[in-house]
Order: sequence, then C-alpha cells, then structure tokens
Amino acid sequence: MSNYVKDDDLENIRQIFFEECAEQLSLLEEELSSLEETAEVSEKINTIFRAVHSIKGGAGAFGMEKLVRFSHLFEAVLEKFRSGECVVNSVSIAIFLKAADVLTDIVSFYRDGTDLSVQDNVSEELNGYLEKIEKYNDNSEDINSFCFSPIKINLEEENTFYIQIIPEFFFYENGDDIRNILFFLEKKGTILVEINSLNIPCLDTFETNKTYSIWNVEIKTTYDKSEVEEIFDWSGNSIKVNFLDCEKFLEEKNKDCTFLNEEKKEPILGKSLQISHKENATIRIDTKRVDSLVDLLSEIVINQGAIRAQMKINDIRPGSPLDIAISDLEQLTHELQENVMAMRAHPIKMVFQRMGRIVRETSRVANKQVALHLEGEDTEVDRSILEKLSDPLTHMVRNAIDHGLESTNIRTISGKSSEGNLFLRAFHRSGRIIIEVEDDGSGLNCDKIYRKAISKGIINSKSIMEKEEIQNLIFSPGFSTVESVSDISGRGVGMDIVKKSISDMGGRISISSEKNEGTLFSISLPLTLSVVEGLIFRSQNQNFIVPVSSVVEALLFQKNKIFEISQGIWGYPYRDQYIPIFYSGKVINKDFINGYNNSCIIVENEKREKIALIVDEIIDQSRFVVKSIEKNYKKVSEFSSATILGDGEVALIVDVDFLIEIFSSKNYNKLSNFGEQ
Repeated sequence: MSNYVKDDDLENIRQIFFEECAEQLSLLEEELSSLEETAEVSEKINTIFRAVHSIKGGAGAFGMEKLVRFSHLFEAVLEKFRSGECVVNSVSIAIFLKAADVLTDIVSFYRDGTDLSVQDNVSEELNGYLEKIEKYNDNSEDINSFCFSPIKINLEEENTFYIQIIPEFFFYENGDDIRNILFFLEKKGTILVEINSLNIPCLDTFETNKTYSIWNVEIKTTYDKSEVEEIFDWSGNSIKVNFLDCEKFLEEKNKDCTFLNEEKKEPILGKSLQISHKENATIRIDTKRVDSLVDLLSEIVINQGAIRAQMKINDIRPGSPLDIAISDLEQLTHELQENVMAMRAHPIKMVFQRMGRIVRETSRVANKQVALHLEGEDTEVDRSILEKLSDPLTHMVRNAIDHGLESTNIRTISGKSSEGNLFLRAFHRSGRIIIEVEDDGSGLNCDKIYRKAISKGIINSKSIMEKEEIQNLIFSPGFSTVESVSDISGRGVGMDIVKKSISDMGGRISISSEKNEGTLFSISLPLTLSVVEGLIFRSQNQNFIVPVSSVVEALLFQKNKIFEISQGIWGYPYRDQYIPIFYSGKVINKDFINGYNNSCIIVENEKREKIALIVDEIIDQSRFVVKSIEKNYKKVSEFSSATILGDGEVALIVDVDFLIEIFSSKNYNKLSNFGEQ
C-alpha cells in the first residue's frame, strides 16, 4: 500500500463509490421504467448510457472485473440504440431491466459479499443485439448479386485533430474518469496524450471544488471530425472540449500557467472551471452520523423536560427570566430538530418509481393491460419509514392487479376502458403522511370473502358482520380468495404481512370499496418514528400521552350527561352526535370503578370515528421522544410506544386506533380481554 493512501482512506473511497452506484442504479431503473411512455427516447437512452458508464468507470478504478465486464457489454448494446441501429420496444426494455438487476447484484456482490447467481442468460440476450447488428452488416454471402465499379481510394490518408479537454468539477463528482474518454479515443486511431498540470496552485490557495488539470490530445485517425466529436456527446456539459489548429494547440500546450504566490491572478481558462450550474452545494454524510445526531437531540428534549420538572418543583413561575430563557432554548431546539429530521427526509418518488417495474412485470404475468398513475412523488418521508415501505406497497400493487383489475374482455363487456388504471398517491394530512393505492376494478366481493373466511375457519358460520368488517377479513393470516396458486398470489400471505408492517411503523390501513367501481386502500403513517407531539394526561396516579394528531378537542367532563346505550355500553353527547366513552382507568385496572374524573379528550381515527376518553387531569402539551415498548419490554396492545418524561418517569403513548376499534359498540365484548396479550 502506498504511503499516500491509507487502508482506511481507500475503504472510505470505496464506500463513496458504492453510494454513487446506488444513485446511478436508482436513476437507471427510473429512466428505464418510463422509457416506453416518453417521446424523448434518445435523451433517456443517453442518460441510461451515462449511468452505466459512470458505474463502469468507478468499478475499473477498484479492479472490480465482473462489474466492468458486464457494464461494458451493457454499454455496447446501449450504444447501438443511441446510434439508431436498434429501436427501443417493450422487449428491449425488459432486457434492459434484467441487465439493471444484474448490475445491482454484482454491486451487492462486491459491497456485501452476497452470492452472485449465474447471469449468463442476460449476457446472451445482450450479446444477441450485437450479433444481430454484425449479421445485418455482413453481406458477404450476397456479394455476387451486386454490380459495382471499383474506385480508387487512398488507404493511407489520415486526419489529425488537436483536442484540448478541460473536465469540470462535477465530471469527477459524478464518478467519471478521464481514462474512459481516452480509451474510446484510442479506438478511433493513434493518440498522443499530455497533461498540463501547471495550473495546480499551492495548498494554501487550492480550492477543492475546482479542477486544474488540462488534457492535450493529438489523434491521428481515418474518421472525420463529427465521428470523433460523438465520443464527447455523452458527457454533456461536464467537460469542455476545444478542437484547435496545430499552432494554437502547441501554444496552449506549452503555456506556463503557474501562479504560485501571485495574488488575485486567475488560472488560464479559470472561468471554464467554475461550477455555476449548482445553486446549493451538497456534501455526503454517513446516515449513521445523522441518526446519531437525531438521538442526541432527542436526549436534549428529554433533558429540557427534566429542567421544566425542576422549575415546577422549585416554584419558578411562568414569565420569569429563567422561564423565558428556557422557552427560547426550546424553540431553538425545536427548529434544530426539524432541520435534522429534514436531513433524513427523502421524496417518496424513489419507492413509487420502483412500483412502475412491479406493475410492468405483474401485468405481463397476469396478461392484463394496466396504466400506472403517480401523484405526490415529491412528498417527503423520513428515511426510517421509507426503507420499510417498499415491501407493503409491492404486495398491495400486485394484489390490485391480480385481484382488483379485471381482464381486458371483462372490462370491455362492463363498459370500461380495456386498460385498467392503478393510482399511487402520497400527501400530508394532519401531521401524518397518507399513501393511497386505488384501482378502478371490480371491487371487493363481500359474499365471496365471507364464504371463504367461514371455509378457512377464520370466522364462525353464525357470525353476523357488517360490510366493513367483512372487507377487513382480507388482512387475516392465511386468507386468500384465489382458488389456485399462481406466480402472483394464492398462498394466503400478503395482506396480513402488509397490515403488520404498517402497524410496526406506527401506521394504520383502511379499505373503501364499491362493487364494479374499484377499491381504495389508504395508509396513514407518522411523519417520523422519532418524535411525537402529544397531550399528556393523568389517570390513576400515572401519566399517559395521546398524540395531538388524533385529538379533536379537550373539555370538562360532565358526569350527569352520560347515558347507557346498551348493557355495559355508555355514551356521551358531543355536538350533534353521541359517541362511546372510555374511562382511561380501565387500562390500569380492569375492575376500575368510576371515581374522580375531571376531563374529557375527544379523539378520532383516520375514518373520523370518535370516542370520548375520560381522564383525571390534562397536564400539558409538548413534544416527546418516541421509544419502542416492544424492543425494551413486550408488545402492549393498548399502546403504540412510550417516552421518558422530564422527571425520569416512563409514560405510555395511547394507541387511539386500537381504542376506537375496541370500544365501538360492535366490539365492546372484547373488554374482557383488555390489557392481555
């Protein structure tokens, strides 16, 4: 190992390369998924070519032979499409997607040491394009059928071009390598290369966001200028290329560009080196550092709560200098926390774009025509949620195509368009992110679901259920209405996993379906899994928290207004309706007898269903750091998570959706199981 590059430094550079690979592979899949739907095919092919080329360039620097070899083959095929020798169609796009998968597998092989499956069939398909072109261009067997007259040509005639190449900073930032350009130039003829490094300044004036080296290339070739210029087309504006005459070339090449210790003097061609294309500079940060910063801020929030608790104990009144200073500190911490959380936020586009491929493959297997419509792709989601969102959405999209959308013939008979429509939407509402998966298919068949649930033993044959309850049976483990197992579905795994995955993220899922009109699945998720804005209340000498996003109103409880709806079920008048009531003391003591109750918190779920939560006292509203109960203790059904208060006490965060589900009149018989696992 060289004295100049330590092992740790090299490993850090490798990790940066893998991060760039992930970006290029994501771009590759995004462009391939939309390739068939756009009129700008040539532009997208160029983008795809550059992504593959960037991966190849970095792989070559690290000696990743398998990655270099396959990306070079992929690149050679893409070149045929760029030149117009091949035409993009659904078959070629399918092969390109397979090739992108192979690139992903090979990158994983070098990064994580995962097994590398045999990909010879994909290589054969790519080579098939190259062989077709060669066969098409090989007319030797028909040469006798042509009549031509020979003409005299000078085989020794060569063109000489003098080229000055000035890479911009973002040329290297994108993971490219000047050697790739020189490699392709060498294929066109004989080249002589010199590097002018005289512009490189002393360390005290060296700027890391500039490039200083200039490459001077003399090439002797039988190709004309336009064919040589094509080599630089893929680089776009990331390099500046000047074709010079011999005299000017020698003059520029021999210029002394040194400016050591000379103040206020710009290097030659310095203007071309400025990166004016970027409005905001960006840097790469290890996600572990961001996560660590979030954890530290969470501890600061907890400590601020401790300070508030001590102020209360020492009777420091609101409005005092200390109270004002702490309030200012809390505001600054709140803003800092929001900015740090924004660093972990990513557009949901990266997950939505992946669904385009799922739709393409599933519709092909199901032999259905499906159009995917994406809305709200720029909606930002916390990275911790985004990473867990792909699998549930994949299940839902596949189910929507297989179960929801009808075949072309049935849709035509029903008066619908032959092409089924699938909508993916994302938007923010009431401090949460909402994701909707909707199809315009046949809707859920409640009779079929009910009969299947009975045959599977999921429900009793004498059970009387409402439409909504029957629809929710599809989330039962082992449930499937498909008669035979296919490549897409029928094994009874999928929607139960979806519900569990969403619940693990602190979210909830609901269904809305009408016969022959389609089905809408709505997923509601917290914006972050780290912090919750909550209302803290006291019951039976213990503190609890209810998320502010679920609170409709807090008011004084008037015991004389309650009435019995039916046996064991009590209601409370709220505005123009009557809603079930739940005494929070029952969480702690199942034999709780109504005692001192002073306050009422009206809470609701995503469906706008409400209950009245009766508590002893409402204490305060604040932001709380979320801690997992399941990881630190075990799952407690009534609570979604926990937090640590300023006095060090642990407070449980109420699962409002669970309470509303349990204490609705049709499920009130589950009270006997309350508090049990």
